[in-house]
Parts: sequence; structure tokens; C-alpha cells
Amino acid sequence: MTEKQRKEAEWENINVLLMMHGLKPLSLVKRTDMKENVDLIIFDKQLSQTMRENLKTMMEETSRQQNMIQELIETNKQLKNELQQQQSRAADQEQRANDLEQIMESVKSKIGEMEDESVNRVCQQQNKIKELQKEHKALQCGLPKWLIGKESTCLCRRCKRHQFYPWVGKIP
Repeated sequence: MTEKQRKEAEWENINVLLMMHGLKPLSLVKRTDMKENVDLIIFDKQLSQTMRENLKTMMEETSRQQNMIQELIETNKQLKNELQQQQSRAADQEQRANDLEQIMESVKSKIGEMEDESVNRVCQQQNKIKELQKEHKALQCGLPKWLIGKESTCLCRRCKRHQFYPWVGKIP
């Protein structure tokens, strides 16, 4: 390939890059096709080479930036999705915590009720035990059931000493 063909191929590659980025391609005009009334820019060999390199670098950089922008857009979408998932999880966790708190309050309330019931049962049982103990002492003293609880002190010693029978009402 001659140098002229190589340069033309480089310009064609640059034109392809320009069109890929939505720009118009450059037209190469042969010296024989030049007209005097047409606006043209003429480059010497060195400037032509520099322009091709600059255009090529600019197009490559533009492509790189577009790829980076596309990657950033995709990353942003992923981050938004992850954020929505995290917010959804957080809302679920908050709801679960509220539900557990309500359950805990319900259990505390039930425990309090059960403790109160238990204390009441214990008090009733203690009162019943006291009554039964009084009945037992009275029966040991020989008192009839209808007199049990009428007198606060046990007459056992007095009964035995004096042989007093309170249901009879007299001392023998």
C-alpha cells in the first residue's frame, strides 16, 4: 500500500468514526478536482497527519466517555434498585418489630393477669388453711362447728383445766 493510499484509508477510518458519533464526514478533494470558487482547507503532510491523529484521539475519547456514561447510568439503576430493596426490607423489619412489640405487650399483660390470679388463689388458699386450722383446733377442744370462729382465742387450756364445755354453758 502506498503512502497516499494509507493516508486515504486513515481519513476513511476517521470519517467512519465521525459518522458513528453523528458527525458529517470530511471530503477529500484531489488537486485535479479543485475549483477556484470553492471554500477548501488544504493541509500539508505534517498538519494532515496531526489532524488525523487529533480527530482519531478525540473520537476514541468520546467513545470512552460515552461508555463510561452508559456504565454510570447502569450502576445508578442498580443502586436505585438496591436502595428500594433495602427500604422495603427496612419497612418489613420495622413492621416485624412493631408486631413483636405488640405481642410482647400482650404477653406482659397476660403475665400480669396470671400473677394477679395466682396471688389471689394463694390468698384464698391461705385463708382456707387458716379457717381449717381454726376448725381443727376447735374440734380438738370439743367445740361444735357452729361456735367455731366466734371466739378469737382457743379455750383448750381452760377447757382442760376446768372441764368447761362451752356448748353446755356451765362449769361442772
